[in-house]
Amino acid sequence: MDFIKLTKKQTGYFFIIAYGLAFVVGLLFVLIFDAVIQSTLMKTFIANLLMTIVIYGFSLWTKNASMYDPYWSVIPPALLIFWIVYERVSLDITIFLLLVGIVLWATRLTLNWWKNWTGFKEQDWRYDLIKEKTKEYYLFSNFGAIHLIPTLVVYLQMINVYQVVVMGSSVNLWIVLGFILMLFGTSIQFVADKQMYEFRQSRPNKNMMIDRGIWLYSRHPNYLGELSLWLGVYLMYLGVTRTLDFNFVYPLAMIALFLFVSIPMMEKKLSDREGFIEYKDQVPALVPYPKRAVK
Repeated sequence: MDFIKLTKKQTGYFFIIAYGLAFVVGLLFVLIFDAVIQSTLMKTFIANLLMTIVIYGFSLWTKNASMYDPYWSVIPPALLIFWIVYERVSLDITIFLLLVGIVLWATRLTLNWWKNWTGFKEQDWRYDLIKEKTKEYYLFSNFGAIHLIPTLVVYLQMINVYQVVVMGSSVNLWIVLGFILMLFGTSIQFVADKQMYEFRQSRPNKNMMIDRGIWLYSRHPNYLGELSLWLGVYLMYLGVTRTLDFNFVYPLAMIALFLFVSIPMMEKKLSDREGFIEYKDQVPALVPYPKRAVK
């Protein structure tokens, strides 16, 4: 099949089939090994790995690693809803707030991916960079760096989600603050992506740095929004457990992914843009400092 010739609508159906098959594989594993593996987290972890392998297989078939792109936003709400049903928990206010926060974030992120998806004729530039660097080892780096590591990092965040679901709690300050932070994260991402999209449509020179909105206060506001969401999840977990334990490492893993992988890769790509050096000197990478905004 020549995937490059598929229309955007046709690729949409292809994604539905691919991800539908991945979900079936994951669900079948949980059902078959339900009595063998006692831990729900372990069952869904292995199922998650199997689903990732299925999508990896489709990536090889299409010769496009961007098959994995929607996985980041599609799997978390699917896991959350599955856990609510599987554990037969009552939908109290805390779980409802968590569900709203995750679903809103996932819906926005998935729609934004679809809005910018152009088809199989090209893949994410970061994947091309990994392919160029690893060359004959790309088969392995494709699976490890592009598919497996993001799956593992996101699943670590979902452990806190699972604990909120199964433990439950009456609403308290930490839970409210966590929910607000989740909404803040999604809102920041929405505004940042909207402003970037409008800038790209109107800029006279493709080599220009963005010169508007919240991008003048943070070089990566969309990443700030993503981290805010998962920190919000952790605050909700803190509100349920009221204990500072090892689980604080999970959002740190997400922060490390962005600080040491995503941001350096993005800034290396932007390094030859007009005005980037001045922009980098004046605008912080993540947390806004209004006084430092570009004049």
